[in-house]
Amino acid sequence: MADIFISYSRQDSEQAQLLTELLTSAGLSVWIDQVGIIGAEKWATEIVEGINACSTFLLLISPNSVTSENVLRELSLASEKRKRVLPVDLESVRLPSSFEYPLAGIQRVAIANFDAILRAHKYGVTRMVVKDVRKSVMVLPFEDLSPAGDNAWFSNGIIAELISLLSNVKALRVSDQQTTKEFKQYKGQLSVYASEMGIRYFVQGSVRKFGDQIKVTSALLDIDTGDHLWQDSMKGTMEDIFEIQETVARKIVEGLAIILTKDEEEKLEKKPTESAAAYELYLKGDEYSRRHTKSDYERSLSLYEEAVRVDPAFAGAFAEIANMSQEIYRIYDRNPALLDRAWVAAEKVHELEGETAKYVWAMSGITLKRGDAEGALRLAWRAIELDSKFAAGYDALGFAYQALGNKEETVNAREEQVRLREKSRTSHFNLLIALRELGDNERLRAAAERALPIIERHTRLNPDDYHTRAQLALALSNSGKISDALQAANELSAVESLDGMAVYNLACVYLQCHATDRSLEHLRRAVQKGFRYIEQFRDDPDLDPLRGMAEFDEILRQLEITNR
Repeated sequence: MADIFISYSRQDSEQAQLLTELLTSAGLSVWIDQVGIIGAEKWATEIVEGINACSTFLLLISPNSVTSENVLRELSLASEKRKRVLPVDLESVRLPSSFEYPLAGIQRVAIANFDAILRAHKYGVTRMVVKDVRKSVMVLPFEDLSPAGDNAWFSNGIIAELISLLSNVKALRVSDQQTTKEFKQYKGQLSVYASEMGIRYFVQGSVRKFGDQIKVTSALLDIDTGDHLWQDSMKGTMEDIFEIQETVARKIVEGLAIILTKDEEEKLEKKPTESAAAYELYLKGDEYSRRHTKSDYERSLSLYEEAVRVDPAFAGAFAEIANMSQEIYRIYDRNPALLDRAWVAAEKVHELEGETAKYVWAMSGITLKRGDAEGALRLAWRAIELDSKFAAGYDALGFAYQALGNKEETVNAREEQVRLREKSRTSHFNLLIALRELGDNERLRAAAERALPIIERHTRLNPDDYHTRAQLALALSNSGKISDALQAANELSAVESLDGMAVYNLACVYLQCHATDRSLEHLRRAVQKGFRYIEQFRDDPDLDPLRGMAEFDEILRQLEITNR
């Protein structure tokens, strides 16, 4: 008697065999047709006996299997025999009516989620976990062991690419890059951190770069058992970087006993560029883009531009040119040429990759900044239509609705963005802004209370992140903690190197705390620091108490002159 009978299409043999090996290694016996059943008599004897003897009938669902008459006959027989049927998705596919009836009401599981398959076999399909059962993984900061210790950009780039690759695997819940960055300041024990954050598996490592030579050492730790599931060291040159990154990602997947779908395999194998030199420039650009100042944004844009000169087919670099050009335009420089550059770069992404959600999202932002809010709204909805889990699509939707004055819909879009990225400080902060504009103080205070632990944890670990410390002061004010907000604003105001956006946010904090003179002072300071986001001055409800005041009107007039 076999524990599990696997029903599958011959065209899916490779994945069926991989699953068989994993089930066998877990101590289960498996019946699988590996040589082919020819003729009705053979089918009647061997297949029927195999189904009669099994405990679980495991059906691999794919476009191939749902059109297979043999697979349908096996499923019908298993259903008739009242066997425990477990549908396992190889690919997302709509079931034909012939499959719908025997599978009605049975929860399906992805082939990548091996733990859920084992649980379903052991306890039954009605006991499958409905909560998030993905394996939780965090890539820890990699140590820079380069002789001069000046290759943090390379270390951070390796981490970012690993996180990006692993995030394509649906069976994993991967901590984002910001969480990894925050961990650098953590002084406690890893086991305590793992418990607080709900993370079981950690990727540890180091990188060493000297000239063109690189060495990457990595390991996968199971914090529950204290065991390293694997550890390895790879050497090469920058030309080998993509192969090294893919190898590390695959070892993580293999160490966690995950079977990849065809789509996940393709994403793991896809290189961002064929040029190691272009990729190096791209990684350096990313490092500058995370610093949120005008000079760093401009340096980042310059590096992305250089990357596409080296590789004119580097779609990822073109996407960042589109994004960075827009950010510089939005905050610091109203030169229309920046939007023209963003448009050309976005169209290049479209040429290279087709109509992706990321491309449409970039076009929505450009369209909005050119004054077409309706067009931006249509594009934002198109991005969501292409990918309903694309959080940035809801970000674009929020900006479009905000420009159209639809406050309730703005809040709805921001709430959906928070749902998709619940640990993102920016998502929470944008929701607070939307709720303030709506004037719903009760919901605002509740949202601020939810946002505060996320923002506070980051600023505690990264006290030099002045941009987020200004957001913290605003969140404190929105939650009703006025004295705490003033203290946070005063401490930050003393920092001379604050960028214009942070200074503007402080102006809003002071106004919410009824310190009008301090607010006007910081608005003037924001403009002096190069803040050029004139729509904020015109439309931000936080500034309503200043409208009609001569001092504010003069600031606005000077800003309008500067933006011409």
